[in-house]
Amino acid sequence: MLTITNPTEAELELTLQVAFQHLSPSELGLRVEAILQQYQAGLIDLNGIFQAKYENTLVGAMYAQSRPDGAVMLWMPTMAKGFPLEPIYESLAQYCRSQNTFAAVALADRNQPFDERILCSVGQFQFLSDLIHLAAEITPDESPDKSTDKSTGEPYRLQFVPLPDYSVDVAERLARLVKATYHDSLDFPELMQIAPVEDVLQGYKAGALFRPELWFVIQKEGTDIGVLLLTDASPEQFELTYMGLLESARRQGFSREIVRFAKEITSREKRQLLLTSVDEKNVPACQSYLSHGFKAWDRRKVYARFFSATEPQP
Repeated sequence: MLTITNPTEAELELTLQVAFQHLSPSELGLRVEAILQQYQAGLIDLNGIFQAKYENTLVGAMYAQSRPDGAVMLWMPTMAKGFPLEPIYESLAQYCRSQNTFAAVALADRNQPFDERILCSVGQFQFLSDLIHLAAEITPDESPDKSTDKSTGEPYRLQFVPLPDYSVDVAERLARLVKATYHDSLDFPELMQIAPVEDVLQGYKAGALFRPELWFVIQKEGTDIGVLLLTDASPEQFELTYMGLLESARRQGFSREIVRFAKEITSREKRQLLLTSVDEKNVPACQSYLSHGFKAWDRRKVYARFFSATEPQP
């Protein structure tokens, strides 16, 4: 009989190796080690990690974790040939309900084999889009003149106001502004329309080392028109977590100035890479990043299962 349980601490490493067995040996080692470190630091728990056993033999696994923004992020389950996926998807659904999840978001690594038909019919997921991962290499001289755009000779039009004092009032101001930038956004609108903005920001804060001085309100002539959120991802990398403009401030060429400023901050902090990711359907954003020195290095298919707040518990 196939049984689905959470691994014990002693079983965790082997379960992760099965969950990510589609990766190359080097990628597998890095991912498993990163998750083990997160577990040791108390950042993740075992409730969202599933192992499938048949007569005490490990035949499948799935990694999922609940986020502060109300979503559960997961990677596609792996299962030995001949064993059904229904039990592990049902265990996932029970976990999502226990976490009051609004959506389970499944990511498929580029080289990971999976059956989309089963994912959608049995798992009740729907395809959203491809997530494009981009990176820009940062050079030590990435800090241009503060007042003039060297490429055009024109003064910069935007001001970037840091938020080092992340008080309640500042958080509320930022939440209102971020929510306003969501209007007619092309980045996974199915998720943006459902997730509470305050929870999304809380998820950004919990994603890595939170440094509020890397969060900026974008202004033009003293008026708030957008936000730029950077994350201290690692000793080598910064991440451009979110960049949004009010609808009235779009299509005016501001993205170039925003990316320039993000690169400047990354260079000032002596990081080699600036990472970001974008919905493939957001063609303007993709083209903007590519024209400003970013290169696509990976992509993942994104699927989601949405849960209603009134969905009955089994």
